Amino acid sequence: MRERITFIHSPEDGVDPAELVLEPARLKAPAIQAAREDRLTAALDELPSHVSRLLQDFRTLHVGSVSTEPYQTIEPYAARLSPGLHVSYSLLKEGEPDLEPQKLCELLQAFGSLDCMSREAFTSVASKNDKNTPHDVHYFYQLLDHSHLILKTYADVCGDNEECRSRARELNDASSLEFAYDADKPVAKITGFWPFKERTLDITSSDGRRTEVGIMARGSPPSMEQHDIGLGGITLVLGDSKRPSPTLFKFAERHRSMEQSFQATFNQPTGLHPAMRISLSGSQAPAEDCRSYAFLTLPKTIFVDRYQLHDDLFMASKNLTALRHASVPVDLEAPAYTTKTWGSNILLELAPPSTTQEEWTAEVPLHLRYLEPSATGEREIHVAYPVVFWACAAEQGTNFAINPFDKVGLGYDDLFDDDTVYWHVTPQPASESDGRLVSSITVPVVDEKAASWVGAGTAAVVGLGFLWVLWQLVRAQTNSDREARAAKVEKKSR
Repeated sequence: MRERITFIHSPEDGVDPAELVLEPARLKAPAIQAAREDRLTAALDELPSHVSRLLQDFRTLHVGSVSTEPYQTIEPYAARLSPGLHVSYSLLKEGEPDLEPQKLCELLQAFGSLDCMSREAFTSVASKNDKNTPHDVHYFYQLLDHSHLILKTYADVCGDNEECRSRARELNDASSLEFAYDADKPVAKITGFWPFKERTLDITSSDGRRTEVGIMARGSPPSMEQHDIGLGGITLVLGDSKRPSPTLFKFAERHRSMEQSFQATFNQPTGLHPAMRISLSGSQAPAEDCRSYAFLTLPKTIFVDRYQLHDDLFMASKNLTALRHASVPVDLEAPAYTTKTWGSNILLELAPPSTTQEEWTAEVPLHLRYLEPSATGEREIHVAYPVVFWACAAEQGTNFAINPFDKVGLGYDDLFDDDTVYWHVTPQPASESDGRLVSSITVPVVDEKAASWVGAGTAAVVGLGFLWVLWQLVRAQTNSDREARAAKVEKKSR
């Protein structure tokens, strides 16, 4: 089992190696402004037995949870996902349709109420690059504050080690958590990320675990290419290293940060056909060939009508270029309480203004489903912020695979070529969002007190209508019989 702990700080906030206190199994240093990533890599036989048994059926499994709280990133940790719990998997062998997700969902159910017990709850992931997804990949999403599954798994892996358990509890404050398994390796990686802020450096290693520590900042190694970033600093292995080792290296990075931000709100009044307004702070592209996109993750309560987005004039009026992807199936008529699919993913190409300007907006037309009655006559739904980015093509032959911090399997990256570079726009909470990266809508529904009267009234109207139709049929038949008898009598009288 191997553990990697990485601190990335700005160049002006470095750590003097002379201030490091290195003990046989502990490292202490003064506090610095830095982002932190912890990654635990374990083989199947090093995981809890119930987890390792579950993984034997999967080719890949990815469980990621992103906090609804805004956070500051720093390269190479620029990749973003919409807040919430994201689950995707592919199987070694396609089995019974209802059995495939059931074992996974049973494990997830222990840590939150998730509606994922059947295959119908999942959507299939489409890919523009077949070699990225050679097998069927199934995807599920739900807006949760954090995935307790990863926290629990990390704690189980720690066993009785109190230091490890203490570190595991810290994952509750992480901005993102991730569990990733690949049968081709085969190893599981459990990752926690904490955003850029002041941090105390006090790290202790655990028995039976190799703990690698890196404290680094952006650097400039020789022969840097256009899409390379460099890191320099110190590395060490707790329990093995007698002193820190200097390091300087470079790698191609597919996820970059832009000095632009955006907010996502709903136009008021929302009605049953709300429009999500994406307000961006700038329209300057990183390069001439880049295109601007928004990747929306929508719960089952709200959806996009893809047929509505085929009108070029309508799209242009909303500062949209085209709908590039919409997950299926999406039932345009079903109410939310009869819809089994978790929701939908939407990839929209935006249409920035042709002239560079400070601020601009794009609007995404959406549609609400009918919701269940409530005691107040209203229900509130929550929609996570989309991921907004510029997608640019890297030079042919750029090798992103050597990046030790590379992020793949984010959903939207399967819709682009392998050589795509993503420049991420930073989400900022709107004033009405309570400081979270979530947009909310209050939806009018049937009042529960009136629901019984509505049902009884509907039944009465339907019943009366049926009786009226029946009476008309009987009346028509009676008149027809009477006319037939009259005609017969008249014929005999002649």
